[in-house]
Amino acid sequence: MATDTIAFSTLSVASTTTDLPVTGLSNLTFLTIINNGENAITIAQESDNYATTMTLAAGQGITFTAGANMTLPPMRVVTGAGTTLTSIAHN
Repeated sequence: MATDTIAFSTLSVASTTTDLPVTGLSNLTFLTIINNGENAITIAQESDNYATTMTLAAGQGITFTAGANMTLPPMRVVTGAGTTLTSIAHN
């Protein structure tokens, strides 16, 4: 039986960049981001060298799920000034 790993993280420092999956974990098959902070955060993915971004407003959440036998590209979360409560769950 394969073993799955789920990582939970809280981004608690404003104005930082966090790349996912974190070192040592496998490719992403799912990623949930919840912005509990007071300001928007930015999400991007590696397949276009992080050029295209989407904004997740305060209080919003989003989940990305890969299709069967597929993985998500590495993702990047950028917290803005004053955003100190972003929750992340991923494999």
